[in-house]
Formats: sequence, structure tokens, C-alpha cells
Amino acid sequence: MDLPREFRERFVKTLQGKDYVLYGGLLQLARQHGLKRITTNIVQIPSPDNGMYAVVEAEIEIENGLFKEVGDASPESVNRAIQPHILRMAATRAKARAMRDAVGIDLVALEELGDVLPLDEVPGPENPDDLVLTFGKYARKPLGTVVRQDPAYVGWLAENARDEAVRKAARDILGRADAGGIGGGPEGAPEPVERPPAH
Repeated sequence: MDLPREFRERFVKTLQGKDYVLYGGLLQLARQHGLKRITTNIVQIPSPDNGMYAVVEAEIEIENGLFKEVGDASPESVNRAIQPHILRMAATRAKARAMRDAVGIDLVALEELGDVLPLDEVPGPENPDDLVLTFGKYARKPLGTVVRQDPAYVGWLAENARDEAVRKAARDILGRADAGGIGGGPEGAPEPVERPPAH
């Protein structure tokens, strides 16, 4: 499937030389194909008895038909930050796979990798100011403190942090800020440990 340049710039990310589509991009394509509904059915709830292995079936209905796929997740297939959300990750994988079939795209969704959830599904702290960074030059400092010291760094995190919870918290903080209070990019590139790979 040929993707327009504007779509690729917004919804396709390259990691280690391989392209991945964002879940939001799949959703946009599905809507363009006349998305009617997305439903999920839990096949297996994770529990200690099954090794915390979750299985979810997703069903996508568009104008051209019905598409079903299964997604699974376990502590071994996701990173530690996602482990409390195993069932949600299984559902995300199922929905992403079904949407890929529905719209005819051969790129794997970035969210299927087990490192991230769709931004609107990411649970965050009740107060994003309280989220403590675990990497970079402001490690062990809460975002509320960092945004006062270096608002440009928080702006960078909002767009580039690999941890979706950090991105969401940074965006929440920036969204509350006065229009002129925080903005622009950092004068020098921040140096967090988890900088995205160059491409």
C-alpha cells in the first residue's frame, strides 16, 4: 500500500532501520475505509495460573467487510513499564493487527512491539507534575520541577520520550502552561539515556 508523504511523516516511525506505523495512523486509515465499529473479546484473562498470559480477539468492521485478529501479551513479550497493563496490550495488538488487515498495510504497528501503548490508553499519574524521571540529566527529579528549570526539555520529552507515560505527562504539563510560558525546542539536544536511534 502506497502511503502519502504527509501520512508517513506523521504516522510512520523508523527504528533500527525498519518502518513501523503508529496505531493512530491505522485508526485514521480505517476511518478512511468507512470504519463502522471496533469490538474486542477477551479470550483469556491473565492470571498467575496461566503465567499472566492474556489473549484478546478484535473485530474490525469497515465498508468492505469484517476483519478479525488475535493479540496476546505476557510479561515476556512486553517491557517492564507495560507489564501492569498486559490485557490492554493484548487488546492493542489485536486491534492493530485487525486494522492492518482491513486497510491492507504491511507495516507492523509500533505499539505491537510491547514498548508502548496508544497515547490515549496510557495510564499516567493523577498529577503529571509528580512523575519522576528515571533517565537523563534530570533523573530522579519530578516533571513539575523540571518544567520550571528547563521547559524546553519537557517540550522535547513530550515529542520524543520513548516511554509513553512520560510523553503523556509532559504533554499534560505543557497543555496547562500559558501559551507564552513554555515553547520551542531546546537550544541544544537534550541528552537522555533513552534517545531515539538516529535515522
